[in-house]
Amino acid sequence: MSELDLRAVVLLLGAIGVLTSVVLLHLWRQNRALLAAAAWWGAGPLVIFVGTVLMGLRGVIGAPFSIVLGNGCIIGGAVLMYVGSCRFWDTPLPRWPWVWLGLTLVALLLLSTVWPHYPLRLTIVPGLMAVVQLAHLRLVWQHDRSSFAAQFLLGWIAFSAVALAFRSATAQLEARDADLFTPSIWQNVYLGSYAFSLLGEGIGLVLLAQQRLQQRIRDLATHDSLTGALTRAAFWDAATHELRRQQRTAQPAALLMLDLDHFKRINDTYGHQTGDRVLHDFAQRVHHVLRATDRFGRYGGEEFVVLLPDTPAAAAHAIAERIRTQAATAGLPPYTVSIGLAVLVPAQQAADTDATLEQAIGRADAALYQAKAQGRDRVVQDGDPA
Repeated sequence: MSELDLRAVVLLLGAIGVLTSVVLLHLWRQNRALLAAAAWWGAGPLVIFVGTVLMGLRGVIGAPFSIVLGNGCIIGGAVLMYVGSCRFWDTPLPRWPWVWLGLTLVALLLLSTVWPHYPLRLTIVPGLMAVVQLAHLRLVWQHDRSSFAAQFLLGWIAFSAVALAFRSATAQLEARDADLFTPSIWQNVYLGSYAFSLLGEGIGLVLLAQQRLQQRIRDLATHDSLTGALTRAAFWDAATHELRRQQRTAQPAALLMLDLDHFKRINDTYGHQTGDRVLHDFAQRVHHVLRATDRFGRYGGEEFVVLLPDTPAAAAHAIAERIRTQAATAGLPPYTVSIGLAVLVPAQQAADTDATLEQAIGRADAALYQAKAQGRDRVVQDGDPA
């Protein structure tokens, strides 16, 4: 390739980054609370584009701008994308890449002005970028390696790390007075590989963002936005599925109906915003007590329902008591809850799981009304004497 060809490849590399950045920044603008990481992901390719422009102007502008600042922007862009993934998975933001970047800029300044040495610069820059990519690879691998989006991203990050490490290893084959645009088979392969890997990595990040948005849509369709509990329809589906499994294992299950006492009085006295905070607080109390296999749903208003698989009566009563006796969060008005309990024995269940669940809810609801009649703030099991 000629010098002009290599400049074109470098500028193409930056242009690819801009296209990726536009998509990621658009996703961030539309979903700032959910996709704060997309701002970092989108800023990374833009910074890389600035770096490629500065490097493309080598020979037109001075070495401190073309070599030092240009390479610094390219490394910094890779670091920003890595930091974005840290934000995406809520991991502590690392400091070491920024320290290494500062030391690299000092080294590049010395190796381009005081003691010009192209092969050594070519060893440092791709080598450091390979380290950043390997750290990015490790981060993604730790948090998600099963979804298609993560696997796609992992593949391209790995490809990028290999290409960068290979170029760093072959840097010493270049002449000391060579330049970025000196024709070289290794340079051609490196620039082309990195351009493709940047595109693939950008697509992978877009897929990750889309995956999270789709999960959010599914959560909104199946979970109550205020309390995080399953919606009534979603609870019914989950509970009937669990009851079908219970019939095969012949294990008992329990169902709880929970109702906040005098909730209308809380709304009338403190306002509906405080009432919403009470509902949210109560749901968090329930979540803290329940196991991963339990099913928790909002049945309507201030009434909730819980299915406890593989749970005999005594254990279910203990769980209900733990829910009832948990203290409210400071700053909220004190509130209590009444709980009705019904136990589902497989031998007594109907063949139709919908009918079984409907009967269990009716029995637990009757026990709940019995708890209300006995003075509230208590657990009553179906069949207990009044």
